[in-house]
Amino acid sequence: MATKIKAVIFDWAGTTIDYGCFAPIKGFIDGFKSIGIEITNEMARKPMGLLKLDHTRAIADMLPEPISEEQIMTAYGAFEKTLFANIELHCDIKDYVIGVVDALRTQGIKIGSTTGYTSQMMKLVLKKVADAGYSPDFWISPDMTTKGRPYPYMIWENLKQFGISEPREAIKVGDTTADIQEGKNANCWTVGVIMGSSELGFTRDEVKALSAEELKKHKKRVRASYYKAGADYIIDDMNELLDVVADINKKLKLNADRKLLTPGPLTTRYSVKNAMLTDHCTWDDEYKAITASVIKDITNISANEDYTTVLLQGSGTYAVESMISSLCGNDKKILFLVNGEYGKRMLTIADKLGKNYTALEFEMTEPLDVKVVEEELKNNTDIETVVFVHCETTTGIINPLKELVRLAKFYDKKVLIDAMSSFGAYEIDMPTLDIDSLASSSNKCLEGLPGLGFVVVKKSLLEKCAGNALSHSLDLYDQHKSFSDSKGKFRFTSPTNVLLALRQALDNYKMEGGLEARKNRYIENHKVLVEGLEKLGFKAIVKPEYQSHIITTFELGDLDFSKLYEALKEEGFVIYPGKLTTKPTFRLGNIGDVYPDDMIVLIKILDKLLKN
Repeated sequence: MATKIKAVIFDWAGTTIDYGCFAPIKGFIDGFKSIGIEITNEMARKPMGLLKLDHTRAIADMLPEPISEEQIMTAYGAFEKTLFANIELHCDIKDYVIGVVDALRTQGIKIGSTTGYTSQMMKLVLKKVADAGYSPDFWISPDMTTKGRPYPYMIWENLKQFGISEPREAIKVGDTTADIQEGKNANCWTVGVIMGSSELGFTRDEVKALSAEELKKHKKRVRASYYKAGADYIIDDMNELLDVVADINKKLKLNADRKLLTPGPLTTRYSVKNAMLTDHCTWDDEYKAITASVIKDITNISANEDYTTVLLQGSGTYAVESMISSLCGNDKKILFLVNGEYGKRMLTIADKLGKNYTALEFEMTEPLDVKVVEEELKNNTDIETVVFVHCETTTGIINPLKELVRLAKFYDKKVLIDAMSSFGAYEIDMPTLDIDSLASSSNKCLEGLPGLGFVVVKKSLLEKCAGNALSHSLDLYDQHKSFSDSKGKFRFTSPTNVLLALRQALDNYKMEGGLEARKNRYIENHKVLVEGLEKLGFKAIVKPEYQSHIITTFELGDLDFSKLYEALKEEGFVIYPGKLTTKPTFRLGNIGDVYPDDMIVLIKILDKLLKN
């Protein structure tokens, strides 16, 4: 991953030299005149930035009548003759270039260059500008590589010369749309310069003769052209480039490669993030087919054809609220089993929905007590539904799923599970246990990105609950009906890019080996993490027999969490604050695209920090 800008690759005419980029214009006009064709300045300028022979062909393509290859070569020969005669007259260095280049070099940034000029043309330019005080660290012409602009090969040669393997550590600066396209194709940052550019197309004197309003209008035109071409930044003049570098460096630092030791969002594979880079129409049959495949694959992780998965736009809490709102009878009593903040959140949801409920609350560091629950079910026969969190993210405790479900089913109750942090990493056999529904999210153990919650639910129950929801947007039945009737269409706007990322995450899940392989990796992560931290004196607050292999809460002791957080962040790790109110704690997740080796590195870093 890119860390900071290490190279700036400049264009020549119109960018660093030749204000207005006029050296080639007369050559192209003379070239076509030599074959009896008059072209305008605008025609001569439009393909600017290309290899000059390609430029000549591009002008020929604009003519009302086609011309022969022989005529094109004749025009190009005349162009070269004119250009070689006057190119040294157009080597004036543009404003601020020398000062900005010097400032970049003080930051250790290499200065590269690409051009539309041939190497023979550049030899004349290089000596002239060197005498005036400007010399890049590397230059290349399109005839020295495979192809010129808009292909990225000249930029790649610059990066190769500078030993840079990450294109996002380089900026391409130019004055034409071909420059911007070249940079985009190389995956560099791109900057378009307006003043003195070929796109603006004026001499200094012509710019001075313009009124402020006229200049504003022309600059607006150039800005629109660069923006359409895909520029990352557009600057008036070169003196703004240092601010661009500072801004990009700030973004690169903000987006530095870090391991998120959190319960979600979490560290994701490149392929998952990369899957987001395609735009899709939600009505498209291809996209709907992707949606349907996601529904099928999620269902198959824990259930069978008697169940379906309903995707919901939003976080996992949206899915929990939709499940409670849609599947619990409005006049029937719910029993909530609570031993953490996420259990308490369900009580808040029930209050907002006006649900009839009762709750059993337990210590956060202790699992839900099956015997106490049984007494409650014995004494309150009007309870219709039992709801609890499988893995309580507050502490990382794992609740006794099978025992609680079997107990509830013995008393003929519906069972709804918040499996937010356990789905995909713990076996949850919904058909065998007769679980009615569970809720989870894309950004947990499936290792997707935030933005999609989902509910896996019995189809028969869903049909019975039509019209039951107390929310229009979180109506589970209506959402399901839309997917079913349209073969994959969301009722409302789909989070298309997040869904594409989830599709890739599910493919990765299968490729790794499914639930068994992912569970085993997380178990090993947890084992290495806990053993290492215990040796450093950190104590886990949950007993080992109740501890999940998802997230672990440790006593913080006398350490300052904010300082610990910032110190670890600087080393490339992000941790989670504790949620207990009785004592200071912090939490470490070991899910996501992380491995035992990452845990070992973290332990070494913590050891070093503690010694300091």
